Amino acid sequence: MASRPTTPPMTATNRQTALRYAFALAVLPALLAAGLWIAPLSVDHWSYHLQFLIALATTAWCVRLVFRSSYPRPLIVALAASLAMWTLGGATLLVQIDWQHSLVDMTNYTYLLFVGYGIPLLYVAATYGDPHPSRLQRAMDALLLTLLGLLYWLSIVDKLDAHGSISADGLWYAQHALDAVNVFMALAHTIRWLTADSAATRRFFRITSVFLLGYAACIGIHNHFDMQDVGVGFISRLGDVLPPLPFVGLALMLHHGRNLPADDDAAGSGVLQRVLPGVGPILFLLAIFAVGVSIDDRHTYQVLSIVGLAMVAYIVRSVQVQYRYLQAQDRLQGMAAALERLSYTDALTDLPNRRAFDRAFAREWASAMRTPQSMSLLMIDIDRFKDYNDLYGHQAGDHCLRAVARLIAGTLHRPSDFCGRYGGEEFVILLPATPLQGAEVVAGRIIERIHTANLPHRQGIDGRVTVSIGVSERHAIDLHADALLERADRNLYRAKGFGRHRWDAGDSEP
Repeated sequence: MASRPTTPPMTATNRQTALRYAFALAVLPALLAAGLWIAPLSVDHWSYHLQFLIALATTAWCVRLVFRSSYPRPLIVALAASLAMWTLGGATLLVQIDWQHSLVDMTNYTYLLFVGYGIPLLYVAATYGDPHPSRLQRAMDALLLTLLGLLYWLSIVDKLDAHGSISADGLWYAQHALDAVNVFMALAHTIRWLTADSAATRRFFRITSVFLLGYAACIGIHNHFDMQDVGVGFISRLGDVLPPLPFVGLALMLHHGRNLPADDDAAGSGVLQRVLPGVGPILFLLAIFAVGVSIDDRHTYQVLSIVGLAMVAYIVRSVQVQYRYLQAQDRLQGMAAALERLSYTDALTDLPNRRAFDRAFAREWASAMRTPQSMSLLMIDIDRFKDYNDLYGHQAGDHCLRAVARLIAGTLHRPSDFCGRYGGEEFVILLPATPLQGAEVVAGRIIERIHTANLPHRQGIDGRVTVSIGVSERHAIDLHADALLERADRNLYRAKGFGRHRWDAGDSEP
């Protein structure tokens, strides 16, 4: 029994690295907590700036990893794009804080950036890893992504007041919609973590899953505390401590795994990997349905149009995937049939090989046992073929085998007759529903045809290539197919013993 891999012991270097990471995660909340203690009423003005700076630094670090890391480039680019959108949303929020001195009213652009930051990450979660994506699939995925963005915009417009800011009635929606988006993103990346088909992909989605789960928790606490009562109570301000932590943790995780070898982590679940091609696109539909249901009835027509178009895009994509799957199945079946033909064909003579004979012999024997019909067998051997190889070489011997094979096969006229190469210079003919007299006629025809072909052989009979044949017929008392084969083989050696260039059926009588 194979032993399970054990986790390597933590070295001094690993302990130092873990301590540095822990210190980096602890120093920020400590600074923010100190700020809350010193200046609880003005902490917003520098806590939001600190959040923005940390997000900006994490974005810059992620952009650097696009060119200097072992992460799959499309994935790290999508992460950088998402962080850039969130950072831009933070920048618009700072404009409100510094110029408009407001935190409750969040403009539509700010809200769209904070909600839509996950669109690039959702796109790679739904589409990355498809082994054979087509242009139509990519086009449908892009369309679904665009429709999701339009629904996000409608959801924002639906909650704006006359001044272009989030209305008081829409504040509850803003809080819970952000929570739903964040949790959905975390679940989508967790699914991809579990279904990753390579170590690098699995490592990336593990990092983003941890980040998004932490982000959903920290931002959720922040939103529910801070968007209700700004500047009221110490507990409510604890929400300001949490938002930077996921970004710091993300930067540290990306730094730790930036140059790990490709085999550093095990592959994901094989069962889930098979499910992924069908589950990935559904993530788009789930997001579109969720956002569409939350939009006010005033935009029912627009929502139904977008959802309907999304369904059409998903159906087109699914039909195209199914069509390509059936094409692949047809190709695989054709390849399997071709491989089967090759496995039953002798490469030198293009006749059926020993394996094909064994299968045909078993089938015909079973059929003969159920009926009173006769069945005959011919074992054919080229006379003095070893001497032929010694005289003319093995390449000439191969040409001789091919010529004899064509001549033997040309003597058979019934589709049910079987002719194949038995091995070496031996050939076999199976004649269903044929008595011994008919088999003797076929044997004489083969000997005559090869003799008259006048294939030169200096040490052969009459200076040409000849064959000897053993003929046998199935007897009623035969219980096993080997009896027929053994008699044909014995009769072949009788023919060779009596001078070659002849057929013999002397041992075929019961």
